[in-house]
Amino acid sequence: MCLALAIMLSVSIGIAGSGFKTLLQTVVLGDNSSNLGRIMLEMRLPRALAACLTGAAFALAGAIMQGITRNPLADAGLLGINAGAGFAVALGAVLWPSLSSLGTMLTAFGGAALAVLLVYGLGMGKQKSGAIRLILAGAAVGAFLTALSQGVGLTFGLSKDLSFWTSGSLAGISWAQLNVAAPWIAAAGVAGLLLAGRLSILALGEESAAGLGVNVGALRLTGLGVVLVLAGASVSLAGGISFLGLIIPHTARLLVGADYRKILPLSALLGGMLLVLSDVAARMINAPFDTPVGALVSVIGVPFFLVLTYRKKGA
Repeated sequence: MCLALAIMLSVSIGIAGSGFKTLLQTVVLGDNSSNLGRIMLEMRLPRALAACLTGAAFALAGAIMQGITRNPLADAGLLGINAGAGFAVALGAVLWPSLSSLGTMLTAFGGAALAVLLVYGLGMGKQKSGAIRLILAGAAVGAFLTALSQGVGLTFGLSKDLSFWTSGSLAGISWAQLNVAAPWIAAAGVAGLLLAGRLSILALGEESAAGLGVNVGALRLTGLGVVLVLAGASVSLAGGISFLGLIIPHTARLLVGADYRKILPLSALLGGMLLVLSDVAARMINAPFDTPVGALVSVIGVPFFLVLTYRKKGA
């Protein structure tokens, strides 16, 4: 219900005009005769739904990453996955300017996979990696791939087009883009939710999980595949939005405890709500210009990350 209200608020509010009555007439009654009604249906509604889907995807990806790595600081953005997807999309824009939405998404998947290989290659040594080492590897890889993306943009005159997108933006999302990304996010989301029971067992420890019949290697490989699809599809749609996958899973744990059967669905719900409301704020803070929604999420996420890191150090 809260998520539905957030979406209705997002569709109803804008610089062109607002009103729940017009929204009801347009969506429920099918009356899109007014200009405002058409704006709500063709511009605001796909944007609100994209915010809902990508917010849920980033949050769910973060929760799964924290589960399969048993690392409270894991997140698709912090581990460089978003930067890898962004670099691949930037490179694809240069090499294949007329690339379709599906092609862009598949390119993002490849970039996300590259980032994972680099991060785990640097962060995992002969011994099991600690949380800080993995985060440092993710920061290094993320900075490197982000620099490459910016270099590509400057070299080929795409920096202006890419800058807003790499900061995280939902501006200009169409129904066609949403129709391509939504099935991937939905399928990966369902697959991720099906891992919840085994992630709860893995939280007890690898030896305990193996003793209870969980194939830890297969679980991690499956979870990583789910995260790649969630992050790749979301980045191709909305750009790089960091910290969402860090904030939301920990908030969910505070509300429902350590059971991933509750953490994962609640993370998806809260992630969708947060990004929808953040996008509303992004549209209205400096109207009629858009503020990158990724920047607003980072304003919340950076202090949260620092507090969490300090607590982890103390522990």
